[in-house]
Amino acid sequence: MTANTPTIDAAAASRRIGLVTFIGGLGGGLVFPILPALGLQLGIAGGMIGLILSANRITRMAFDPVAGRLVDRLGGKGPLALGLVIECIGILGYSAGLHLGAPAWWFLGGRALFGVGSALLLVGAQASVLGLSGDADRGRLTATVRIAMGLGLPGGLVLGGLIADRASDNTAFLVGAALTLLGALAALRLVPSAAHRPHRHHGRQGLPLRQLPGFPVLVSAWGFNLLIFLSVQGVLLATLVVLVHQRGLHLLGMADQGTGGLVMAAMMACSSLTALTLGRWLDRLALRSSVLLPALVVLATGFALLGLAHDLRLLLLGAILVGVSFNGVNLPMLVLLGDATGAQQYGRAVGAYQLFGDVGGSIGPIAGLEVGLHFGLLPTYLAVGALVLASIPAAVWINRRERSRTGDR
Repeated sequence: MTANTPTIDAAAASRRIGLVTFIGGLGGGLVFPILPALGLQLGIAGGMIGLILSANRITRMAFDPVAGRLVDRLGGKGPLALGLVIECIGILGYSAGLHLGAPAWWFLGGRALFGVGSALLLVGAQASVLGLSGDADRGRLTATVRIAMGLGLPGGLVLGGLIADRASDNTAFLVGAALTLLGALAALRLVPSAAHRPHRHHGRQGLPLRQLPGFPVLVSAWGFNLLIFLSVQGVLLATLVVLVHQRGLHLLGMADQGTGGLVMAAMMACSSLTALTLGRWLDRLALRSSVLLPALVVLATGFALLGLAHDLRLLLLGAILVGVSFNGVNLPMLVLLGDATGAQQYGRAVGAYQLFGDVGGSIGPIAGLEVGLHFGLLPTYLAVGALVLASIPAAVWINRRERSRTGDR
């Protein structure tokens, strides 16, 4: 890129997109901890509850590529706002299930509809920030949205539990819908209609992704996102409370769920702090991929420590190492995806990136619980760590490829 002068304040615009993404995550996360217990109270079968909880992921996987194409054609503002409106309608479906009968079907339809909205939100937010960024600030701007995504959902989980305890489940649903609608209004007012940054790949805008010279980098980014969602967002989040229960590890006198929640909160806080620091650092590095190898080693070490943890110190240390390291994989790969893609292809590239993550996030909880219950959590976590280490050759290849192409940047 030779000219890097934006016609809009890219940093301010990325913060506004991050705010909208955070509000959307807050509204969605707010209802999640309520549905399992509420479903049982209403007499919904356990299998149906599992399907309800998975429905948003299923529809999101189906809609991620569609969302990417819409973002490429329409820009980020409209899809972001539309996604939040669809999420709002989906959340209102939960409230309808409490008043109109047949709650299982209302909950299922609401979750499925929510998945369509979240695809538009997540793909639109990440693609929009890539469009706003240039080579010199892509890490910093991308980190803004990654932090918002990392904090919104956990914040919603906490808020939803508090509102349900202090008021009612229906109140929590209505608050979640109101927050999500507020996010849609904020998107319409705050998000720019389109990015106006000059990009190096202007002449390649019409090419399909598979014909881009950087297509192998895109595939690598998609694969690493699948790995992170499979391991961290899948296996770890699904089994951490089981680990706490089996080994009798409790913080501050809390029960299993409270201890697991605090450990997850510490992990996500470390992840956000890492993203904040790493985003600026990536913009200064000659090779963005140079953090991949150490991040993978630290991530594998974190899983090994969790598997070996029979006291709180190892449990917290393992969780902190996982939190510190997984954005060290995701963030540079997302930035490299932006480097390898033309501005009018960001939606499709991020749509595939999100799809691979959702596939990993769907397989991870099922595989983690099944393997953990049959073989134990020590071999399960060690196997995940080994899988992470097995990706090191791909990280080395990416680093060599980037090193050979630094003259083009």
